[in-house]
Amino acid sequence: MRCATDELLPPLLRLESWLQAASDHFVSLITQHDQMIQESREASVVEEAMREARRRRNAAARLLLAHKGRHEDLARPKVIAAKQA
Repeated sequence: MRCATDELLPPLLRLESWLQAASDHFVSLITQHDQMIQESREASVVEEAMREARRRRNAAARLLLAHKGRHEDLARPKVIAAKQA
């Protein structure tokens, strides 16, 4: 999921990129799973991959939200100080 240019991106963009890649992968597995069911093929092989992809997507989302939260927390004192000045 990671590419060589990830290290060159700012942390926020890197996290957004990881979340997008994880979401895309999860959606592709859901599509594959649905196709297998429609074709009456055994889909249990994909189900474990779907669970892992969902975990990775959720982890990427948590990291992104935590990162954004830290930035908001750091910016809050500056906003308050600017309003008081």
